[in-house]
Amino acid sequence: MRILVTGAGGPAGINVIKLLKEYGYYIVSTDINEYSEGFVLSDSYYVIPPAYEMEKFIQTLEEVIEKENIDFVIPTVDEEIEVMAERGLKYREKFILHPKETVKVCLDKLKTYKHFEDKVPELVPEYSEDPRAMRSEKVVKKPVKGRGSRGVYTGDREEFKREEGYFYVEYLPGTEWTVDAVADKDGKLVVAVPRVRLKTRSGVTVVGRVKVDEKILGYVKKVTSYLKFTGGFNVQFREDLYGNPKLQEINIRFSGGLDITDAAGVNLPKLVIDIWEGNKVGGFKVNEGIYVRVPQVYYWK
Repeated sequence: MRILVTGAGGPAGINVIKLLKEYGYYIVSTDINEYSEGFVLSDSYYVIPPAYEMEKFIQTLEEVIEKENIDFVIPTVDEEIEVMAERGLKYREKFILHPKETVKVCLDKLKTYKHFEDKVPELVPEYSEDPRAMRSEKVVKKPVKGRGSRGVYTGDREEFKREEGYFYVEYLPGTEWTVDAVADKDGKLVVAVPRVRLKTRSGVTVVGRVKVDEKILGYVKKVTSYLKFTGGFNVQFREDLYGNPKLQEINIRFSGGLDITDAAGVNLPKLVIDIWEGNKVGGFKVNEGIYVRVPQVYYWK
């Protein structure tokens, strides 16, 4: 089995590579940076054009698939996933992707809130493109499209003004959750593993408490009932002053803290490959507890 993982320089890509290597898969990885950390973990790797060079990007990817005789492709970069969902792919059956509409909604945080505000209203925080229209005195400025904590600012609503490409959300002071999840080819939720984000670095959890919280799991099930997912994804929540979870964002890829979920007993990349191969899956045991990510050091010739 030969798997292509894109985004070998990011936390999600590195985690997917590591977790699949544990099962002996032959891993081919790609990235736009020749010094991507995931290359050292891969059996073979390629530097490819950035996704905004759409034609070159797709052509190069297809050449890698042909040359390496790839069975499945797991993308881990938002911009690449957007292009893959929009463009015609020669080997589409090999790509583990979510439906085009799901990609469109989730890559636009404003669209995400609009999609769910009339379906699961209790889950959507107060938001507006105009900060002065907000009831909340303290607000969070967010880019409509963005990753991690890039371009995110917190302050009083009077400090901000309406700005193209940004919108504003009520400040949520409570517990922050990430739920790593997998849905099958039919969009059925197979497994979801919630964890509290105790410490983050550049938007990625480095210390997390895995906790099987039924309320959080119930919300994830509601999310997947109103938007179809096929493959790995993660949902982020943050609680308000009264402990009510509110939707932060949905990422249509594996998370950067995926190794914490693996440490708790569920290897999600392996699960996705099993599903796409048609293997029987089930019987998951999630080990609750606090997990700490400790980077490993590798020597690369």
